[in-house]
Amino acid sequence: MNRIESYIRLAIIIILFVLVLYLPILFVLKRKGKSAIRQLSYIGLFCSLFIIIFATILYVRISLPPKQYFLNLIPFNWTSDADAIEQLVNEKIPNILLFVPLGFFIPAVFRTKRKLYKIVIISFCITFSVEFIQYFIVRLADIDDIITNVLGGIIGYQIFQLINRIFINIKIWQNFIGGKKYYEQKEV
Repeated sequence: MNRIESYIRLAIIIILFVLVLYLPILFVLKRKGKSAIRQLSYIGLFCSLFIIIFATILYVRISLPPKQYFLNLIPFNWTSDADAIEQLVNEKIPNILLFVPLGFFIPAVFRTKRKLYKIVIISFCITFSVEFIQYFIVRLADIDDIITNVLGGIIGYQIFQLINRIFINIKIWQNFIGGKKYYEQKEV
């Protein structure tokens, strides 16, 4: 549980840091007519992207050039290990949880990204970029990370869909997602 606890602590620190940095932007967007509720969706997206980058690239020990590279292209190879439950709890579940906010906030901020396949593509591209960078600075890239991160994006999108169905007629939610026009579109 150490990794999950450290991610939670890290997330709280980063969110507070980002909120302080976001205050000047808040006032500018307020002048442009963006409500504070709508800005929460922007803050959430910015925080989730920042946490992903920080937790996967900036929070790890970088060694340039790495002495040895490791590339795992066999999905779920870890399930045959003796410590499979420990890997699930310490690595795979945090990877899923890391991308849930991204899957939630992308459709909240961008009306044009409110389709599942778009969230899958965005989650995949971000994850692939992170794994590509990690391969060269940390010497480790894993196909399971891509699978679990995309799964996290899908779960976040499904949470967005559920909340949207429940609160579509609530004014605060409409402000948060940028208007009610979303549900006038047919879903895939």
